[in-house]
Amino acid sequence: MRFDRTTLMAFKLFTGFILINLFLACSGVLPLSPGAWIEEKNRINLLSAGPQEGSWQTRDLTIEYKLLQQDTTIQISGVVNFEGHHTRNFSTLEYLTIYIHALGPNGIVRETKAVKTFGYRRPFFLLGKLSFDGDFEMSGDTDIIAVAFSYSGTVESGGGETNWDFWKVPRRKPPEQN
Repeated sequence: MRFDRTTLMAFKLFTGFILINLFLACSGVLPLSPGAWIEEKNRINLLSAGPQEGSWQTRDLTIEYKLLQQDTTIQISGVVNFEGHHTRNFSTLEYLTIYIHALGPNGIVRETKAVKTFGYRRPFFLLGKLSFDGDFEMSGDTDIIAVAFSYSGTVESGGGETNWDFWKVPRRKPPEQN
């Protein structure tokens, strides 16, 4: 059986598209899509009265935050602090992107927004305080009851000879599907 050039080219493009998406999905650095499930220990329940403060800690970093929900707007501010192994073993922050996820009932992601990107190939000693703030308008869903954070980043040392990708996407299969 013989394929014409158009069919062969379409097959190659389709295969390339699938491989690229598979690589990105397995790398774990993409933010969460609507419909994803967030495990309970990583959910930050929104209070109906007044602002709230807290922190979210992982093995890479700690996010100290202040949140206030007003209708469909989430006001957020905070500071990111690295745990020692990144600043001790690497000299430069290539980038760090922090995401916030609006969650509906049962920890289902309704919407994801990038909070801020830091770094831009800057040495750690020049970064200073990694602070963020902003108002994030979420879609018309009024059943947003919690938020969650995720992040992805890269550090390097030796002028680009050694780098390390790190991320946290706080998801797992819901208990009833394990």
